[in-house]
Amino acid sequence: MAKIGDVKKKVAECEAKGDTKKAITELEQAVKDFPGEGSLFNKLGDLYIKVNRKDEALDVYEQGARVFKEETFFPNAIALCKKILRLDDNRTGVYCLLGELHKELDQRGEAANYFLEYADRKMKSNDLDAALQTYNIIKDLVPNNPKILETISAIYEKVGKKEEGEEFRKEAHKIESKQEKLRETVEATVKEPPVQETAREPEPPPEPEPVVEPEPPEKEDETEEEPVPEPEIVEEETISIHGESETEVEPENEPSLEDIVSPEVAELLKDDVPVVAEVEEEHAPVKEELSDVDKTVELGQLYLNLGSEDEAIDCFRNAAHEAYEKEMYAKALDLNKRIAELRPFDLKSRQYMVEIAKINKDRDLQLEAMLELAESLTRREAKSEARSIYKKILEIDPENSLAQEMVTAFEQPKDFIDLGEVLRTELEESQKPDSIQSIEGLVSQFRREVFESIGEGDFRSRYDLGVAYKGMGLFQEAIEEFEIAAKDKELKLKALEMIGSCFLERDKSDDAIKTLNEALKITDRPPQEYFGIHFLLGNCYEKKNEMREALKAYMAAFKIDKTVPELTRKINELKNKYIAETQKTGKPAPAKHPKKALKEPVKAKKSKITYL
Repeated sequence: MAKIGDVKKKVAECEAKGDTKKAITELEQAVKDFPGEGSLFNKLGDLYIKVNRKDEALDVYEQGARVFKEETFFPNAIALCKKILRLDDNRTGVYCLLGELHKELDQRGEAANYFLEYADRKMKSNDLDAALQTYNIIKDLVPNNPKILETISAIYEKVGKKEEGEEFRKEAHKIESKQEKLRETVEATVKEPPVQETAREPEPPPEPEPVVEPEPPEKEDETEEEPVPEPEIVEEETISIHGESETEVEPENEPSLEDIVSPEVAELLKDDVPVVAEVEEEHAPVKEELSDVDKTVELGQLYLNLGSEDEAIDCFRNAAHEAYEKEMYAKALDLNKRIAELRPFDLKSRQYMVEIAKINKDRDLQLEAMLELAESLTRREAKSEARSIYKKILEIDPENSLAQEMVTAFEQPKDFIDLGEVLRTELEESQKPDSIQSIEGLVSQFRREVFESIGEGDFRSRYDLGVAYKGMGLFQEAIEEFEIAAKDKELKLKALEMIGSCFLERDKSDDAIKTLNEALKITDRPPQEYFGIHFLLGNCYEKKNEMREALKAYMAAFKIDKTVPELTRKINELKNKYIAETQKTGKPAPAKHPKKALKEPVKAKKSKITYL
């Protein structure tokens, strides 16, 4: 039996000669000889697509995905599944497989998305057992959530399984009782700290207001006194989340939330969100009010330490709302950012951030918050709403490369299931028969509760998934994952490097240069981590035929690592080419010794990056 390396080499030689048929024959035998090598299935599927054998390609891709799963290469398996859904989004089993794979990576949001889609399809095909079994799996993604258990119970009862439904209801009540006892204990701890109970003097001094000292008002004032002075742009482009208030008068040129997203998503956003009025004068918060906010934050932190994340989120949200009402916008912004970190699918926290940016007239914050809101909608699979927000971003910042990339991706042939459509059907439920209306309403309610209860996954797994997507040519999906990974301080530099590489692969050199220069602004990483940034910048400028800038970038990389032969060769070639062009145009060459070339290293180490 030939070695796998020899097989891959032979296949590459056949492709180079244009003999696709021979390459397919070699690979068909190879997948039998090496059934545990997922990359062979991926390559064979690609060749089947090349010769218009789509159905065979889909089968081979799915086999490869399952092989990758068995070998625990979960990101690679996910990338292959994505390829399948691009070609045929009706392969129901792939949604379940994607749910299992994302669950393995602890990416609970995506796992829930795909499990929900799989359950919906099974429900529509009257395979109730498979659908209900999937709801149980989803329940495990968000454990100890009584609301979800109550909804599952109601779904079971509606399909005639009352006994099973009653078991879920009992479990929900049990969890609620435990949470209520915990809530009473925590609140008692905050109201009556042990330190105060030990004081038994006849005339005790007055007890301090809160346990946590309030932030100095001066800090809030400093934050509020530094808005970015670009009122005209912000006023025209900011998103409004105004509810239906009789006393509110909205400017004609300011779009409401309903102009940007569907009524259902707007309904999700506007609950308990205050009406926003333009702030002309700044008001310093009163100490007692600030103390109330901090006391609620302290309670939330205590819940978080005890593992009661849902209660903690409620406390943080209440504190953020109160801070917003008291015009303590810096505090409200910090709290909403904290909620957003804990809940990647949360919409309201992102919308508050948009509104705070409007009030502070901070264009950069507004763009950042709008990008996060669009990303949250994308993660919920409400992609049509996300597309609308990305278009609004481009009206504010036409050069925003991420928004450009996302709008372009959305305008391509639809290769996703837009669960925003499911949200939009909720308004039509009243026109359907009661039996259908009730079950679909419960499923929609279940979906919302799941999304609102899911935390963030591991950033490292996001980065690894982005690498897998990139390796299989799914550059848009890769960029989305790297954007999430970039939220981690330790991964931000590498993630931006990979985003720049994706743009370069797609011949978007200007976008790549912009992203890579943004990466160079990060100054707290080891020097070796900047090698790839400079090398990619050299590639970008070389593609644009800007030799001087390319040479500068390559030389910056050379200063970091002088042992890469390919880099030395590139510098010498570009140097000679640049000197020849400057002599041809009559401009003086910049180097005093143009004939001097860099010496090749005697013992070259292996490159630290894969681009070479």
